Amino acid sequence: MLRRDPRLKPMTLYEYLQDKYPGQYPQVLRTLQRRVRTWKALHGPSPEVMFELRHEPGVQGFSDFTELKGITITIAGKPFEHLIYHYRLGYSGWRYAQIIQGGESFVALSEGLQNAFEACGGVPKQHRTDSLSAAYRNMGGRRSKNLTRLYDELCDHYRLEPTRNNKGIAHENGSIESPHGHLKNRIKQAIYLRGSADLRALLNIKP
Repeated sequence: MLRRDPRLKPMTLYEYLQDKYPGQYPQVLRTLQRRVRTWKALHGPSPEVMFELRHEPGVQGFSDFTELKGITITIAGKPFEHLIYHYRLGYSGWRYAQIIQGGESFVALSEGLQNAFEACGGVPKQHRTDSLSAAYRNMGGRRSKNLTRLYDELCDHYRLEPTRNNKGIAHENGSIESPHGHLKNRIKQAIYLRGSADLRALLNIKP
């Protein structure tokens, strides 16, 4: 059964034995757990190999867009479509964030990235992003040559080496994904403290 599908868990197999052979295998769950663990170590699929990330000063900066889920931000009661642009330096952990109206785009990336450079007073050697698939889609195609050219020119201007995560490998972006959670938690807590997610109320703007 394990050769057919290694995803089967010991509890599933234990319940199968109890149902198929009533009374023949009492109190064998612990033994079954050990044997399944041993079988998977010897015959199961090889685990994915991950290497520890060690960042050097001034080498990598990370850019990503993230969405504040679970809370609807409004302006005068109307939903405000937006994303959060988030930039982080790999070594120091210094971060910059700004609100981007609308969806992911080259303009949003360029504006956020350059504002981050100005705020931190420097430029790293490498700039790492995801595949920028959403930005490409918003430019009218899966792989817009125009966006590629604009992004390459932006990196050339700042003497940046552009690098990208492998598509679908989420842990490669861990240096920015985990800080996303901390940032969004702080934002949510500030909103809860103010008692309103409406920007008119947050900014004390009178009608």
